[in-house]
Amino acid sequence: MSREKIRVPAKVYEELVALQREIHFTLDHNDTIKRAEDRGYLAAADWIRRNENAYKVGFSWGFEPEAEEPRGTLQDIPQRSEPAPQRTFRQRGSDTISAKKEPKGIVTRFRTWLGRYF
Repeated sequence: MSREKIRVPAKVYEELVALQREIHFTLDHNDTIKRAEDRGYLAAADWIRRNENAYKVGFSWGFEPEAEEPRGTLQDIPQRSEPAPQRTFRQRGSDTISAKKEPKGIVTRFRTWLGRYF
C-alpha cells in the first residue's frame, strides 16, 4: 500500500477539516462519529461510519478532496414576473384616526379637566 492521502468527497473533506480544527482526532471512530453528529457534520459522520478502515488510514496519512463534480450547465434566466399588487388602505381626509395628544404639564392637565367638567 502506497502512502497516498485518502480521497473523500468534497463536502466530506470540508467537514473533516472543520472537525479536525474543533476536536482532536482519536482512532476510536465511534467517538469521532458521535462528535461529528453533535456538531452537525452529518456527511463526515456517515462517511466515517461506512469507511472505518479508510478513516483510520486517512487519520495517519491525511485526506484530500476528490476532483469536483461537473456543475450543471448554464440556464436561461427566467423573466421577472409582475409585482404583486399592494394591499394598503387609502387614507381619507378627516376619517382617519389621529393620535390624541396628551397635554404636557400637570397645570395644563388640571385646566383641561376643569374645562371638561365645569
